[in-house]
Amino acid sequence: MESRDNHPLLIYHTNAKLYGEILSKRLPKLEICSASQPEEAIDLIEEAEIILTWKIPDELLKKAKNLKWFASLGAGNEHLIHNPFIPEYVLFTKVTVYGEMMAEYVFAYLLYFCRDLQKYFLDQRHKIWEQRRPERLRGKVLGILGLGSVGKEIAKRGRQFGMDVLGLKRTPESVENVDQVFGPQDLKKMIPLVNYLIVALPLTPETNHFIGERELSLLKEGTTLINIGRGKTIDERALSKILRTKRIKAVIDVFEEEPLPPESELWDMENVIITPHVSGINLPEEICEEFVKNYEHWVRKEPLLTLVDREKGY
Repeated sequence: MESRDNHPLLIYHTNAKLYGEILSKRLPKLEICSASQPEEAIDLIEEAEIILTWKIPDELLKKAKNLKWFASLGAGNEHLIHNPFIPEYVLFTKVTVYGEMMAEYVFAYLLYFCRDLQKYFLDQRHKIWEQRRPERLRGKVLGILGLGSVGKEIAKRGRQFGMDVLGLKRTPESVENVDQVFGPQDLKKMIPLVNYLIVALPLTPETNHFIGERELSLLKEGTTLINIGRGKTIDERALSKILRTKRIKAVIDVFEEEPLPPESELWDMENVIITPHVSGINLPEEICEEFVKNYEHWVRKEPLLTLVDREKGY
């Protein structure tokens, strides 16, 4: 009989079976259990040393008496950081594979606006042949709030397009592909300089409503704002107010309340594009690849690669 690794893994997710199938091929000796409902997990969780999940009921989690590693399927984990059933001694990791996908999302819309694609779509519908002089991304100023794994990927692509890249980081220090890094205290100096402002901030007590009416008023006319981080990092009421003036455009993927209520005026604004929190979607194959690398570190007693800093909140 084939020996099993004595580190039972419980996968708790709506797609737990798929995650289990992928991981069992990559880690055939690992004891893997999958559950998509609480009743399926209740008899499995007490033995689990590793839990791979995004959201799990506290009633289940408090039964995880042997938990050594909590592997979150999310990049942002504000809902789990202070959970009393994930003690400090438990290793806590996040997913960092979303950067490339979210950078693609950002540049899809930057190019959409820069090349005025909406007008060409309308021209085609009305059989109008009218050439227009295009704008270029080259030479424009790209501002990125949050230079984690996502922000760094966006900066990399900005550099490839010949943009001037500015970034904001909790601790201002040199970052590859970023021309100038600002600290939070210099936000008001950075905002007026940009043509495109990308908000890729995690949600922490410090970043809640980090962008308010004062900050939004500093954006120069014609700026495009894209929020792919967390909805509560921007004061949505203040954002609606400036959008009503049509001074700026916005692409919003995350909101203070999700789903966005039907009565929100954002739905009907011509200068707003709304997407339903899809800039970074779980791709099980890529997430499992990252988990496998971390698992190999774990069994060799090496530091894990994607640890959550509980003090910082991300």
